[in-house]
Amino acid sequence: MNYILSIPIILLSALIMGTLFAKINLPSVVGQLVAGIIIGPAILNIVKPTNLISSLAELGVILLMFIAGLESDLNLLKKYFKPSIIVAILGIVFPVIGIFYTSKLFHLSNVESLFIGVIFAATSVSISVAVLKSMKALNTESGVTILGAAVADDIISILLLSIVITFTGIDSSQGSSNIIILILMQIGFFILIWFLFILVKKIKININTKLAPPFGLILCLLLSSLAEHVQISAITGAFFAGILVGKNKYKESINQHMNQFGNLLFIPVFFVNVGLNMNIKGIIENISLFLSLSIIAVITKFLGAYLGSRFFKFSRLSATEIGVGMISRGEVGLIIAEIGLKNNIISDNYYSTIIAVIIFTTILAPILLKPIVLKIKNI
Repeated sequence: MNYILSIPIILLSALIMGTLFAKINLPSVVGQLVAGIIIGPAILNIVKPTNLISSLAELGVILLMFIAGLESDLNLLKKYFKPSIIVAILGIVFPVIGIFYTSKLFHLSNVESLFIGVIFAATSVSISVAVLKSMKALNTESGVTILGAAVADDIISILLLSIVITFTGIDSSQGSSNIIILILMQIGFFILIWFLFILVKKIKININTKLAPPFGLILCLLLSSLAEHVQISAITGAFFAGILVGKNKYKESINQHMNQFGNLLFIPVFFVNVGLNMNIKGIIENISLFLSLSIIAVITKFLGAYLGSRFFKFSRLSATEIGVGMISRGEVGLIIAEIGLKNNIISDNYYSTIIAVIIFTTILAPILLKPIVLKIKNI
């Protein structure tokens, strides 16, 4: 019964720490992350990461991104498409180069250094979304750019992973023809999304209002599953599902039900689970590498996103918000790191350090983001 008992412990700790952090004017999601560190192996060791918790957490981030898609203004996303792409590209190039040379300083191989660079290319959009959403700043020019750029750089990071695997010969079982088929399937996925957008525009859906939320959830899970099948992050499928569903008259009803459904169990479990994966041993044993990767991961992502924003005439403060909003790493980075561990590209020891850096950036970003958003709102 321990696996059942772990769930109420997670939810209670998330509730207590989330409320406590909100009272001291820090994002409640950071409190939930810290709750995971406290009750997890890093400190008290009351709850350990399990397959059940991991599965609930995955559903949590899928729901969070589905809600983000629902609440996104499609016209704003279209308007800020170009800056989002540039922010995403520079936010990938800077970290990959910076992390590669930092890893080389610690005498890691070229392949290992490059792979660690790819790990830190992706942004954890869910963390910034949670903060922006709580502050009603998701549909601002900066919020939309962060959202668009984070989704774009997750997609680019996955494609970059495929290229690295192909050209370094990491996975000999994957022939070049298989990689080509995979890329074609990924292109097919986006063609399907485009086709569904056209379909939603032309067809007016009339169903019982009570049936709309279940249908919305089904579409969310189907597109998430399909995205994962073609090795694109499930959260990308969920985000596009949210945008699709958000174009019909049942948007408000679906949004209300999904918020209640997600925040009751799955979304808090997702944030606590990030903290549960913190490994103090990995930090202590490689403290110099941890500090170096943390500093470079924060500076390079911020700098890339900031410069990309300034290129499109965003104000210094808005560009700072975008830069900070892109700092956190998460789901995609964790997935790429796990692939590296399974393929013996990165050792167990370095893996723990990398996970610790990902969690550190995840905690730091919302702490820095909230005061900047408040400052912009008060101008």
